[in-house]
Amino acid sequence: MGDATIVSAELDRFRRNGGGRVSPAWGTAHIRKALVELGDPQDRIAPAVHVTGTNGKGSTGAFIRAMAEAAGLRVHVFTSPHLTRVNERIRVAGKLVSDEALADVLGDVRRRTENLTYFEALTTAAFCLFAQERADISIIEVGAGGATDATNVMKRPAACVVTPISRDHETLFNVSGVAAIARLKAGIFREGVPAIVAEQPAIALGVLREEARAIAAPMLCAGEDWRAGWDGGAFVYEGAKLQVRAPWLGLRGGHQAQNAGAACAVIEQLGDKRITAEAMAAGLRECTWPARLQKLMPGPLVGDGAVWVDAAHNPGGAATLAEAIRANRDAGERVAVVFAMQAVKDIEGVLAELAPVADLFVTCPLPDSGGQEGGPGADPRHVAGIIATLGGRAEVAGDLAEAVLMARGTADRVYVAGSVYLCGAALRLNEERVE
Repeated sequence: MGDATIVSAELDRFRRNGGGRVSPAWGTAHIRKALVELGDPQDRIAPAVHVTGTNGKGSTGAFIRAMAEAAGLRVHVFTSPHLTRVNERIRVAGKLVSDEALADVLGDVRRRTENLTYFEALTTAAFCLFAQERADISIIEVGAGGATDATNVMKRPAACVVTPISRDHETLFNVSGVAAIARLKAGIFREGVPAIVAEQPAIALGVLREEARAIAAPMLCAGEDWRAGWDGGAFVYEGAKLQVRAPWLGLRGGHQAQNAGAACAVIEQLGDKRITAEAMAAGLRECTWPARLQKLMPGPLVGDGAVWVDAAHNPGGAATLAEAIRANRDAGERVAVVFAMQAVKDIEGVLAELAPVADLFVTCPLPDSGGQEGGPGADPRHVAGIIATLGGRAEVAGDLAEAVLMARGTADRVYVAGSVYLCGAALRLNEERVE
C-alpha cells in the first residue's frame, strides 16, 4: 500500500472514530488531552502567528510566508481546507509534507490518542511535525471560529491576527450576527500578545476591542495603528516605524491590499530585523495562493477558455468577488458563474451578491472531495430556484465538467465559485496541482 493510500486510510479512521464529534463547537478538550500525551508539541514550535477571521485568512498567511521566505527564513504553515490533496494543509519549513511523513505521524497520533476528529488529527499532526523541524516562523490558521477551534491550544503565540469578519458558520456554532462571530474569533487573543486587526465592520471592531481590553491583549487596528492601500497600481504600507512599497501584489484583486496590510503589520510586530522592507516588497510581489481569483491554465476542464476559480463561500467573500468581476470585465462581456455550495451555508446571501454581476448561473452538485468537512452540497435545483427569486437566470448541470462546458458556451468569462471544495474539484479536473 502506497504512502498516499496509507494517509487516506489513517484519516478515514479518524473520520469514523471521532466520537460522533464533527463540529468545532465541541471545544478543545479532546485535542488538549491528546497533545499532553504527545508532549505538548504546540508549545515547542517556532514563534507562531495565529490567524482567524471570516475572509482573507489564507491570503494573509500567504503574504506573511512570502515576505519571510523572501528574507531567507524557514516557515511552517498550517491551513485548511485543502483543494486537491490533504498535504496542502501542512507545509514544513516551506515544503508540503510528504505522504510518508504524514502517514507516519498520523499513525503515531492514532496509536497514542483517542477519539480525535479528522480536523483535530490533522492539527495534532501539524504541531508534531513543526516541533520536529527547525523554522523561524509558524503560521497557524484557524479552521473555523476561534475560541473552540482545535488550533486554539497554544499557550503564547507571537501574534494573533483577525482578518475581515462577516457572517459565516452561524449554524455550526449556534450563534447569530457579526457581534457574536467577532466574540468567537477573539477567543484566540492572549494576554500581552499583539492582536493585529484588519478592516472590520464597526460592530465587530467594537467587540474585538472589548475582548482585547478584557484579556489585556494590545490591539493594533487598520486605519489607526497602520495603514495600507493603493497608490495607483502600487501597494503601500505605513506602520509606526516601517514603510513598505511594492509595485504590485502577487494576489489579484483590490481587496488584497487589506490582507497584505495585515501581513505587513504582523511582520512589523514580530520585529525580526532579517525581514527588511526590501524583502517584504519582494515577497508581496511574488506571493501566490490558489483559488483566489486564480485563472485556470489551458487544460482538460477549461480547454483554452477564460475560466477563474475563487473560493467565495460566504456573503463577504462573494461581495469581494463581485467587485473584482465588475472591475475586470470589459464592455459587452458576458459573465457566467458555475456555482455549488454546502447546504449549511448562507446560499441566498452569497447569491444576492453575485446575481447583479452574472448573466448566467450554472448550478451543479458539489463534488465529494473525500475530505469534506461541514456537510453535503445543496441540491442544484434548489439553488437554481433561489437564483430565480433574485431575478437571475440559472441552468442546472449534472456535474462540474458539464457545468463548465455549458457556461463556456454562452459566456466570455466563467467564474467557478461558491465552495472551496468546488474550486478544488475544478483544479483536479483541469489537472492542476498545488505545490
